[in-house]
Amino acid sequence: MYKVLIVDDQKILRYDLKRMKVWDETKDFVIAGEAENGRDALEMLRSSSFDLLITDIKMPVIDGIELLKTVYEEKLCPCVVLLSDYTEFEYAREGLLHGAFDYLGKPVDNQVFTELLARAKTFLDQRKIEQEKIKQWEDLADKAFYPSDYVDKIAELLIKAQDEALMATSNMLGTVGAAVDYDFKKAMIILENASDQIISKVLESHQWIKLYTDIEKIKRPSYSQYQGWDDLCKHIHSECGKFLNFLKKFVIWKDVDTFIKSVCLEVLNNIENHISVKTISESLFISKAYLSEKFKKVTGVSLSDYINMVKMERAKYLLTATSMKSYEIADSLGYKDHEYFSKVFKKYAGLSPTTFRKVNVSI
Repeated sequence: MYKVLIVDDQKILRYDLKRMKVWDETKDFVIAGEAENGRDALEMLRSSSFDLLITDIKMPVIDGIELLKTVYEEKLCPCVVLLSDYTEFEYAREGLLHGAFDYLGKPVDNQVFTELLARAKTFLDQRKIEQEKIKQWEDLADKAFYPSDYVDKIAELLIKAQDEALMATSNMLGTVGAAVDYDFKKAMIILENASDQIISKVLESHQWIKLYTDIEKIKRPSYSQYQGWDDLCKHIHSECGKFLNFLKKFVIWKDVDTFIKSVCLEVLNNIENHISVKTISESLFISKAYLSEKFKKVTGVSLSDYINMVKMERAKYLLTATSMKSYEIADSLGYKDHEYFSKVFKKYAGLSPTTFRKVNVSI
């Protein structure tokens, strides 16, 4: 069950809210605490875990809006609902702009409250699913074939500079060689697995790899072309350079908050599903205005520009790694007007799709 914290400076209003019929009807929420002001609420939120915070707006010491801001800055509770009467609508609107899930008018209507809790449950269920997915990927990385300590070390070296990548891959090849008695085929399998883990370590999610690497379509060089460790090392060095260029484009901040990471993952995982600011805001149950403002504030890049950047990078990859026609790539990225796609691509890459493919594809 999801734990609820109720905050209101008037004891009678807290009592009325707790005795509403909705609590007897729901099996998904339980009142786990109450506070009479924002300061006490923060102490409880910092010491215990709550899933839903229901707070009055006008309170002494710390009011509901300031409480809301602190809760989201410190990530103390994922879902906040504001209580307000008709005279406080402007405050409620401000709260929504700062990330409140919704607001309830006073006196609280049982049917309206029931519907709100249903929406909150949907939001929290989806959040739980996403957290479980992240945990699964983390567990998978820990259990992966390539030792995690080597992955961490290589990832760190790769990020520093491309000049250090050759040394990193040489060390890695030596480690792999010792493990498999210089069996090139086995070494390549291990290296391919390690490459995926290196990228996932740096980007903190395996799902981000999809943008750069489509395992079913990418043309991997045959093992037979490598005559010795020098050739193999040069190949991996080249791949490191590609990885670094990729990272420079997409790791646009160091310690981005979890909310923005989830938005970026949404873009990267659905770039070929006609994603937009509107579809993302709807999937996250927040307004387009708040989403755009939050994303720009944290990253320095507008969300629409970020979506366009990801689309163009995906287009560049598809042009060089697949045999898809330009119009097919445009369709896959949601551009119905193929000429417009070519103009957008040329503005981004400096070359038309056709010319870009000719310059960058080497068979």
